Amino acid sequence: MTDNDNYESTQSPEVGTKAKKKKKSKKPKNAFERFTKKHPILFNSLLILVTGVALLYVMMLATDIFTGHGQEAQVPDVRNLPLDEAVTKIEAAGFEWEISDSVFNEELKPGIVISQEPKGNAYAKKVRKIFLKINAFNPKSMLLPAVVDMSMRQAQSLLKSMGYKYVGVDSVPSPYEGLVLGIKVNGHQVAPGTKVSVDAQIRLTVGDGMLDDDPTQVLPDQPLEDYNDEQRRIAEDERDTE
Repeated sequence: MTDNDNYESTQSPEVGTKAKKKKKSKKPKNAFERFTKKHPILFNSLLILVTGVALLYVMMLATDIFTGHGQEAQVPDVRNLPLDEAVTKIEAAGFEWEISDSVFNEELKPGIVISQEPKGNAYAKKVRKIFLKINAFNPKSMLLPAVVDMSMRQAQSLLKSMGYKYVGVDSVPSPYEGLVLGIKVNGHQVAPGTKVSVDAQIRLTVGDGMLDDDPTQVLPDQPLEDYNDEQRRIAEDERDTE
């Protein structure tokens, strides 16, 4: 027997044992790990579903907190109260407030609350504002528009749509029938852009179309008395000429 044969016989048991050893795969420790490895797509789908439900719940909870869900209170009735007293009652009830509009009514006390929204004694969430309409201390004023050279109807419609209450018409001799030749406020000529109270007396000077377009005629914006005087003077001059 040679030396090589002796070496192979000596080493063969150990080599054979190593060859028989197989690497065993690492088994999942519990049922959850086995499920995730066996059904990865189903597991991910369930995970997305659970996450979506959790986010939806958090959003609903946040919405309830933000909108004051379940935190309703009775709205105090503050009509006909001065603004400072109305504000005190509203804030004491836990509401916020805001003036939504103001008007001027001579028959009511200045500064009182005329109406409110929501109405008094109704129930509303505390995060909601109470909108108040008050009676102003002074009549509302607006910038007077330029109405000269407009038609009478157009000028009247514009002024009334802006809130001016008293708009009258004074006719004067003019070849331009129905044309606005001037405007007066409380008896005085006023330039466009002037701040005028909505309760002011506005008079439109409008042509009557009774004159020919003749340069010898009286100017359209002259008062009727001046026009009559001018007509008498012209007649006397014509008689003297004859």
